Amino acid sequence: MVFKIFFIILGLLIFIIYFLPLFHHVINFGNITGMAIGAGIFCVGLLWNKIPYDMENNVQVIIFLIIAVMAVGMDIVYNGGKTTATNEDVIIILGCRVKGEKPSLSLEKRVDTAFRFLMLNPHSIAILSGGQGKDESISEAECMRRLLTERGINSDRLIMEDKSTSTDENIRFSLKCIEEMGLSKNIAVATSEYHQKRAKLICERYGLTASARSSKTMKILLPTFLLREVAGLVKENIVRSRNKR
Repeated sequence: MVFKIFFIILGLLIFIIYFLPLFHHVINFGNITGMAIGAGIFCVGLLWNKIPYDMENNVQVIIFLIIAVMAVGMDIVYNGGKTTATNEDVIIILGCRVKGEKPSLSLEKRVDTAFRFLMLNPHSIAILSGGQGKDESISEAECMRRLLTERGINSDRLIMEDKSTSTDENIRFSLKCIEEMGLSKNIAVATSEYHQKRAKLICERYGLTASARSSKTMKILLPTFLLREVAGLVKENIVRSRNKR
């Protein structure tokens, strides 16, 4: 009976945590997976009395392993998002969704943290990296340029990279800009804290050592993006292992 109640409560709690972002119009691999895990644990709790006695220990181990893998993976992602940037010569701002011509909250926060960095380091320049999606009226790079120039950042300090459609392309195309313009490779990356770990790994794959300038995510949305990034890290490590062969 104890495990029955425990799994019902645990499953319901996990489901709610990953369901709430839907009210902020956020739906991705993270909260779909989180809701599925929560619903699965909840159902195990409801059906606990029907599970054969000799299978109970196996079910418990599987559930606790799933929770442990989620927790460890999300902790690795979160701890990889600590700000380390100080006075780098170039800061790459990674794009995020634009709604029409307006920035999403995540993009606005990335620009906010980059703006503060640029104000503290007047010698630094920014590469605005992000193309235009099918549901976007302007490119993410253009949206960032507007936000920064409206706040007084001189357009001469802003380099547009408006072709990328993924984090990998953000880094790869930004590196091309750096090399073509003869810019310093002493760089920082401005992105959400949940995104920094993967961005750093991709930078390393392209021979860049990047410091982090992290923006904060709404607490209600953070578990969803952390879980999504766990999958992203797995994918990135698969790519890295293939490249080493």
